[in-house]
Amino acid sequence: MKNWYYFIVGFIGVFSAITHTMDGIARELPILKNSNLENMTQAIFAFNYNIVAADHLGLGIALIVMAFQKNREIIKAAALVLIGLHFTRAIVSIIAVSSSLNDSGTAGTFWIPAIANIACIILLWLGSKVKDKQTAC
Repeated sequence: MKNWYYFIVGFIGVFSAITHTMDGIARELPILKNSNLENMTQAIFAFNYNIVAADHLGLGIALIVMAFQKNREIIKAAALVLIGLHFTRAIVSIIAVSSSLNDSGTAGTFWIPAIANIACIILLWLGSKVKDKQTAC
C-alpha cells in the first residue's frame, strides 16, 4: 500500500455508501413513498438519494485503488479534485444545518456529513503530502 490516507478515505466512502443505502431502505424512502407528493417528485427524490449512495461507493472504490498506485503526480491531482468535491459537500451540509436550526431535531443529522467531509478533506490533504519512501541500494 502506497498511501494509507487515501485508503482510509476510500473505506469511509464505501462505508458511507452502505449506511446511506441502509438508512434509505429502512427509513427515508418509505417515508417518501407514503407522502402525498406527486409520483414524479417522489421519483426525483428517490433518484437523487440513490445517486448519492452511488457517488459515495464509486469515489470510495476509486480512492482505495488510488491508495495502491505508484504515479504520485496523477494521484495527487485527483486527490486535489476530491478535496474540492468534499469541500463542496461540507458547505452544502453546513447550509442544510443552518437552514434547519429552527426545526426540532433535524439539524443534528446534517452535522454528520459535514464532519465526515471535513475529516476526509484533512485526510486527503495529508495523503497528498506523503512522499515516496527511498529504498537503500
